[in-house]
Amino acid sequence: MTERGSLTAEDDIVSREGDKQRIAELESRLAQAEAALRSSNFKLRLALDIGRLGAWERDLESGEVTGTAVFKTYLGLQPDAKLTFADLQAMFHPADLERINQAISYALRTKTDFNIEHRILKADGSIGHVHVRGGIIYEGSKPVRFVGVLQDINERQKIRDEMGQAQRRQEFLLKLNDQLSNIDDQYEVMEIAARNVSKLLKVDTAGYGEVYEDRGVIIVEREWSWGLITNEGKVEKIDQQASPIIESLKRGQPAIINDVRTDPRLRAPALQAFYSTINARSGFAVPIHKNGRFIAEFYVYSSVPRDWTSDEITLVEDVAERTWLAIEKVRAETKLRETEARFNLIAESLPALVWIVKPNLELTYTNERWVTYSGLPPQEALGHSWTAAIHPDDWARMTEELKPVMANATPYTTEVRYRSAEGEYRWHIIRAAPVHNAATGEFNGWVGTSVDIHDLKLTEAALRISEERLSLAQRAAGIGVFDWDVPSGKVTWTAEQERLFGLEKGTFGEDFSSWEARVLPQDLEPSNRAIAEALARHDPEINLAYRIRRPDGNIRTIDTTALFFYDDKGAPLRMVGVNIDITRYKEAEKRQNLLIRELHHRVKNTLATVQAIVGSTARTASSIDEFYQGFVGRIVSLARTHNLLTEDLWQKAALEELVQTELGPYEDEARNRITIEGPHLELPSEAAVPIGMAIHELTTNAAKHGALSSFGGQVEVRWRVEPGEQRPMLHFSWVERGGPRVSTPTRQGFGTRLLQRVLATQLQAEVSMNFLEEGLHFSMQMPIPVDPPTFNPDT
Repeated sequence: MTERGSLTAEDDIVSREGDKQRIAELESRLAQAEAALRSSNFKLRLALDIGRLGAWERDLESGEVTGTAVFKTYLGLQPDAKLTFADLQAMFHPADLERINQAISYALRTKTDFNIEHRILKADGSIGHVHVRGGIIYEGSKPVRFVGVLQDINERQKIRDEMGQAQRRQEFLLKLNDQLSNIDDQYEVMEIAARNVSKLLKVDTAGYGEVYEDRGVIIVEREWSWGLITNEGKVEKIDQQASPIIESLKRGQPAIINDVRTDPRLRAPALQAFYSTINARSGFAVPIHKNGRFIAEFYVYSSVPRDWTSDEITLVEDVAERTWLAIEKVRAETKLRETEARFNLIAESLPALVWIVKPNLELTYTNERWVTYSGLPPQEALGHSWTAAIHPDDWARMTEELKPVMANATPYTTEVRYRSAEGEYRWHIIRAAPVHNAATGEFNGWVGTSVDIHDLKLTEAALRISEERLSLAQRAAGIGVFDWDVPSGKVTWTAEQERLFGLEKGTFGEDFSSWEARVLPQDLEPSNRAIAEALARHDPEINLAYRIRRPDGNIRTIDTTALFFYDDKGAPLRMVGVNIDITRYKEAEKRQNLLIRELHHRVKNTLATVQAIVGSTARTASSIDEFYQGFVGRIVSLARTHNLLTEDLWQKAALEELVQTELGPYEDEARNRITIEGPHLELPSEAAVPIGMAIHELTTNAAKHGALSSFGGQVEVRWRVEPGEQRPMLHFSWVERGGPRVSTPTRQGFGTRLLQRVLATQLQAEVSMNFLEEGLHFSMQMPIPVDPPTFNPDT
């Protein structure tokens, strides 16, 4: 028996007891391990549930793949579905299959775990995203199983996709901004925006259209269609498009069409035909609203149905806004350039210094004319250098004037002298207007001009002097000037014209009726008729004479000479003329006519008188010599009387002068031979002539036969005027003394008949002649004739 076999029965019993203990111990340990395994499995299952992980296991021998319900759910399978690795491989996304196999091969080769994200094709045809982590179980060195977990990462992938899309969209928009910011053509902006959107969204058509509601159209200047840009422009009537779509856009909402054929808004045959014409099966448009108005749209069309995402719509909305901003920027810059070009053109074309200054009067812009005028280099022409060119006296005044202007940012106008490059100071008129920021209202300074008025001021000074001379000449000559604007009826009168009509300065009305109201009615109708006829004949000028009544009632005669001006068609435009007061000339003319008539009358009377003198002298003369002497003396006396009358225009002659004219030659040196005494009395012509001849006859008789015929004889002539019943009475006496003895003549001569008959007949005089021995006493009482009427042109 062997050594082992030599054990005793007791030993054998003991051995069996030890085995039982070990078995019990092993069973206990196994139970503990199973309990721990159950706890571990529970915790694992709990962890898998919490982490939404699906556990799986792949048998490398059989290819069978087992897994939890969550695992199979992620694959789109039923919980009890059988699955092999070949089945699982078929569910891998073809684009990811090679990458998955490489990861498995790498794990087997390196005996490491593998970790990979990939896509799966679910049984329902959808695509899922999973994250798989696992390891390999070996028996010895032989791999027998793959075990691991699978996590559904669709949400995480969706977030990643969204983040990727957001990043791509941001990159797209940034790139678009860069492109649009460097473009100065609004149509190129539209073109780039449409092309980029079309390529990004992979659509067939994209475009930007501007809405003109007043014209009822949408104008598309550029459209990207089928890979080509059209620049022909397209005009679509608003009612031509689908009205429900337009209504959405007017409300500020995107108009989305996933399928034209199934969209209930587009069932109308006309709408279906419209979209068929443009080969659009789906699309959407986003509106652009500004200040409450629908002004533009950005649209995309696809030739196939398509479910548009909110990201795509948001992207196009963003592009639309950026496109509008870029277009407005280009238009504003274009307008600004055009404005600047026009401003520069105007500034350089104006015969003035054009400038812009800051609120502190710093010159920031000037045209080339200032550089030329001042002689300053361009780099020195700006800033405050302009102030040094102002005359010191004018700058001192401007400094005070500018204080309130700068404080209140108000317009400013003044006249100053600028020094030129040649050192000459020339007068300029400065006109400055304040400039404010259109957006903020901030005051930015002034823009203005300085116009050279030096020659104008010299001309104005000369003109003032000339006008003063003309005014003085017109005033001295009494010439009024008027200017009638025929179409408007407005009349301009000079101050002298108003003075001519007896009016205060500035009170003459501005229409023609103010002139008509002052013309005498009997002269107004002929004057207006003459003007109308002259205008109808297109006469170049006219001359009128008419009477006016001044406010004080005085009537004046006015002479008008005027020129007419006509347009190309012969219609009258202006009547410009002068008025002269010719009242005194008219009065002189009437006086002259009156004098001519009076002279005619006087000549006839004088001739009749001469004829009577001839006859009477011839009858009383005894010889030719006596006739001659008597006739000549009487004619000379008549002539002297006429001389006195003509000095007063045949109106009056003084009685004292009549007497003095006849007796003056007989006065001696002692001046005691002739006595003449009486008040001043002017006799009308009808009395002066016969009385003058009577005094001549008395003087002649005294010289021949009376007191004046001898030395020492005296003649006393006295008269007085006393009131009468109707007219004053003249008492006239002629007394001779110291001459030869006087006796009553035996016959009546011419003188006696003149004294007794003519005076009584023509002047109703009472005549008395007494031939006293010491000398002749002659007396006459007569009513003094009434003064002739004063010259009146209206009678």
